[in-house]
Amino acid sequence: MDDVSGTTEGRLGRRQESEEAASSSRADVPVPRISLIRPLVNRRAAVYQIISNFNSSYTPSNSSSYDVRPSVCFAPHMYGSGKTTLGKHFREFVLLNRQDLEKYIIGFPGIAGSGVSAGERAVEALLNETLYVNVDLRDFPRFDGEYFIPTLLKKISKEALSTLPNKPELLAKVLKNRKDPKKWLNSLFEVTNKRYLFLFIDEIGLLAEGDFDKFPDLDPQRETGKLNVYCLFFQVLSSLLIQRFVNCYLAGRSDAIVTKQEDAISSRVNLDFVRLDPFSEETTKLFIRGMKISTGETALQLLFPKHPEGHDWFFKQVYNYTEGVPLYVRHVMQVLVDTCVHNKLYNLTEDEMYARIEEISSYVVYSTTPMNMNPNTLKVFSALLLSSILEYEFQVFETVYGGLVLGESSQYVLDIANNFGFYYEYCPNKGPGQVDVKQQRIKLVFPKIVFKAIKEEYRDYPLMRYLDFLFPLNVPAESRSSLGFRFEVIFAATLYVRCCLSRRLGELSIFHQSFVEDVVWEIEKCRVRTVPTFYSELKTSYSAKEQSYSPNAWKEFYDKFLSEDGVFLPNRPNSNGPDILVRVSVPIDDDSSSSDESGSSLTEMLMDTSSKKRRVYLIGIALKYYHSSRVSVGMIKEEVDKFLVPVSSQLDLEENDIWAIQLVVSTSYNNEVSSHFTEKQNWVMNTGVYYERRFEKKGPSPGAWQDASSSNSDKEGLHIGPNCQLVVCSVDNLKDFLGQQVYEQLQKVYSDNESVLMKLDPLAKLLGRNLERLWRSDVPVVPEPSQMDIVSTRTDTDEMQVTERKGVVSVRQGQFDWMEFLKTYCNLTESEARESSYRLSRLREQDLEGLDSYLLEVLGIKDRQVTIKIVAGVEKYIESKTNA
Repeated sequence: MDDVSGTTEGRLGRRQESEEAASSSRADVPVPRISLIRPLVNRRAAVYQIISNFNSSYTPSNSSSYDVRPSVCFAPHMYGSGKTTLGKHFREFVLLNRQDLEKYIIGFPGIAGSGVSAGERAVEALLNETLYVNVDLRDFPRFDGEYFIPTLLKKISKEALSTLPNKPELLAKVLKNRKDPKKWLNSLFEVTNKRYLFLFIDEIGLLAEGDFDKFPDLDPQRETGKLNVYCLFFQVLSSLLIQRFVNCYLAGRSDAIVTKQEDAISSRVNLDFVRLDPFSEETTKLFIRGMKISTGETALQLLFPKHPEGHDWFFKQVYNYTEGVPLYVRHVMQVLVDTCVHNKLYNLTEDEMYARIEEISSYVVYSTTPMNMNPNTLKVFSALLLSSILEYEFQVFETVYGGLVLGESSQYVLDIANNFGFYYEYCPNKGPGQVDVKQQRIKLVFPKIVFKAIKEEYRDYPLMRYLDFLFPLNVPAESRSSLGFRFEVIFAATLYVRCCLSRRLGELSIFHQSFVEDVVWEIEKCRVRTVPTFYSELKTSYSAKEQSYSPNAWKEFYDKFLSEDGVFLPNRPNSNGPDILVRVSVPIDDDSSSSDESGSSLTEMLMDTSSKKRRVYLIGIALKYYHSSRVSVGMIKEEVDKFLVPVSSQLDLEENDIWAIQLVVSTSYNNEVSSHFTEKQNWVMNTGVYYERRFEKKGPSPGAWQDASSSNSDKEGLHIGPNCQLVVCSVDNLKDFLGQQVYEQLQKVYSDNESVLMKLDPLAKLLGRNLERLWRSDVPVVPEPSQMDIVSTRTDTDEMQVTERKGVVSVRQGQFDWMEFLKTYCNLTESEARESSYRLSRLREQDLEGLDSYLLEVLGIKDRQVTIKIVAGVEKYIESKTNA
């Protein structure tokens, strides 16, 4: 019963929706829109979870209703996770999973007995005896003197009876009992000939943002002991949920996830977070293959006429860019179909399609985007982002301490992550059953398409630039053996940031006495990326499946991946090569070309500079933190064999002016190695042969070096070839590079499971070290407002609406007076202007030029006359500004 979302076309239902995707990746290039019909991807695990919670809510039928403690599934996920789709199409999902549900449901309220027969009767009840009602709080009636619960029952009644022919008569019969939930429900079942009510309440995040506190039973100021409107909501809702039989599912983007569960504790309601993971790569592929247009053609037939089944590389590109979030998969596909068909760009190559996808923006209506983050806020966001890239696993109730975001009290990781706009997915469990929520583990997800909306504001911030380069990263499953890979990424982040803040590499203590000590590295122009690993048992030079190179294929590897400066991370741990590779190049003065330089023009000089030959420094870094024993000479020689030996023999270092440096970094060395760290300096060995007994250097000998390529025994000593250097970093210099606190954290790695490589709080402190250095430097950084602004929008339903968020984060105010604009230029009434300004409040004045009837509909303004007036008012306003 794990949610694999189907593996065949037969597992897909279909529906046509009002697509929420923007019609173009560039607002200034409008493209005709082609309506996509998207498939309904199975959410089997979520369906089973909701049914299981419903079953657990009710005691046997002879018990009092006061014994009932409703267990309600709650979806507070980020926009576009599929919350609304699950609620609106729950009956369809039951039908899709009929056979499995009949097998796995062993009990159901109101049905005697258990076993397979109970499952069959339960599914029959869900399909034919259940009344399905959707209540969207955006359309909820305003306060008119009645309490919330009778108003809710009235709303449910109207929705439930809307399709019946004698609706007025039946409605009057039902509503006369609405002050008593039990009598009301019985009368509703009587007139509809049903036994069960499936109640889906959407957008409950509006409870704290709208005017719901005007209802007396939802006003915290009138109810002593109730902290907020959510506590009261769950209290009044429980009076309905204890009746037989109400199955309730709640959804709505929420800043607080775990704390909402705490709000429900004061009532009789138990909240259970529904499982709505982003799609897997395989499900994303299935989702895309099911997309069609009105003519019956699939989206893939439009994009790839010669390959209508699509390409695996294309599905992977879309998945890597969207992380499988349904909203963004739809958006990317919509933009690709619109732009490629409009511009007649068919059968694009892998590189061409990659470039197209990378141009697609998340669009303002889709994103919850952190902006104007101060140092503390940015520290936590960076830690969360890195933890999502490294696929950290967290428990649902895990916390971060120390006032990292909102004061000195601890904060739940999930609450903070949701506040920043992260998605999350549950780590796999065995079987369909639920595990103790305290033991349930999750991983954070942050799509690259959303990160692109953030990075522009922080392009001068090195750590964010590093994380941008890192998307996507193939991370091994979390285990003790994968800790090394995680630390390689963290160490590379530290190295990259420190290099950005240094005028020359020698300012970093790990490079003292090395060839690059005086090198100035233009690191802002370099790249960070993952590269294939080296695998000693590979029989061919390269394996695409394993993404591995043979140690005998360094020339091929260098030409393909190391042609530009950068920091390079092997894609797997335990490789037969360096843990981190760094390439840095510097121009070399050419005496023959500079003799007449004084007479050259500026243009010629610039051309000459750009075409100058460059010296390349290739640094292989070996991180030896994870050995229980201290690093010995033998271990150092093993690292030389992995890097300096093959590089020296295969890359023609002297001829190509390449200088190779083997850097060994460790927290612990044995006495034999430690004795060479004089005056806290690194132990450096240049070209030559070094015997292990006393490590006395013998002069360079090409013959000796050639012998070492085939054998590097203790008898022959340690051979460092021409243009090569071995630098063993001293513990003192490593402490200086990392900082004492971070160094002490790293010493604890492997001492327990709560290390810096497994927990968010230590990771945030580690990154905080880099942030502190950054904010003390001269590097331009973002402003530090008293609060962080977050552009927040709501896009989970077919009708998108821009909404404000209050409380923890501030809303951008005063940039454009929408009320004045709508009344002066659009001639809207006071009520029309108030409603429309609420929906337009997130747009800026410069967005007016792109404001058309389609975008107004997307924002929730659907009145045709109001739309015409606003579009005309926009033209009038732009004309007046132009003439002025």
